[in-house]
Amino acid sequence: MCIKLAPLGQRGKTRTAVCYLKSIADPAVVGEVLQRVSKIDTDAILDAGYIEQFIEDQPFSPFPQIQNTERPDKTAAALLEGRVAILAEGSPFALIVPTFFTQFYQSLDDYTERFLIGSLIRIVRLVALISSLIFPALYVSLISFNPELIPTDFAVAVAGGRAGVPFPSFVEVLIIEVSMEVLREATIRLPQLIGGALSIVGVLVIGQAAVSAGFASPITIVIVALTTIGSFATPAYNSATALRMLRFPLIVLGGTFGLFGVMMGVLFIANHMLALESFGAPYLSPFVPGSWQGMKDMLVRGPIWWLRKRPSHLHPQDSDRLPPDSARLPMERVLRSGGRRGPQRHE
Repeated sequence: MCIKLAPLGQRGKTRTAVCYLKSIADPAVVGEVLQRVSKIDTDAILDAGYIEQFIEDQPFSPFPQIQNTERPDKTAAALLEGRVAILAEGSPFALIVPTFFTQFYQSLDDYTERFLIGSLIRIVRLVALISSLIFPALYVSLISFNPELIPTDFAVAVAGGRAGVPFPSFVEVLIIEVSMEVLREATIRLPQLIGGALSIVGVLVIGQAAVSAGFASPITIVIVALTTIGSFATPAYNSATALRMLRFPLIVLGGTFGLFGVMMGVLFIANHMLALESFGAPYLSPFVPGSWQGMKDMLVRGPIWWLRKRPSHLHPQDSDRLPPDSARLPMERVLRSGGRRGPQRHE
């Protein structure tokens, strides 16, 4: 365990620590981190977020390229994979690099559960993440440009609900989405004891009042509510905020060009993510470039005894998590013992 200490800030002199495991971490990544941190020249570092903004690869990208966490166990797990952690005195957050997009819908709790349960939870979380990004845009494009793709009974129900609404679906969804974001931001600033209750009551009252007054249809309220709930399912707050921000351009494209606009927006986001890097590592690793070992822990969470190698896209010096001559697979142990389980007594 190596810790490189350095004061940052001409006046603040904030002590900063760069932590890594010398026998695992890639020396090139460690050198890049130390070089970027040493170039920071400012009055003071008041939080680890200051460091993140100075050393990230693409500051104008909505997607975070550095992961921050308050959990010591998550930081320790990142170090064991070959990543580098950056700590700042007085800040509860640790910065973890390199960072990939797959980390933002994964949680350390996935590994404390059995792999079937952890995989199911991860898939549900990924579906919620994707739906929170494109669900409102798909709704607007289908209602405005492609109603023939909607089943007849559902189309009749939507048309009946929208009767009397003075705005087109595009403007209606934008108004409700902006109102929801304002309400969410307001509840964050409220005291904790009343914030949760007020957010629930506020959503119910405002939604019902908007439907009764004819400003919005019930189906729009349902769509926006499902989208908001899906955004809360993302474990990483900074990644969820990026998707919330990208949701509005997709709604504009869907209301302007229909499904074609939504697909163009999704392709633009995918192309941008393909071009991103985090300290020299592709942002969409291990999906692009493909890595079979990394895919065992991407969409699903493979069994612990199946993840025998560290992520190859991190280029660790020691790639073996489990020694090749020990910790055999459970099924292999059963076959070698002839189907018998448990300790055997020999006399």
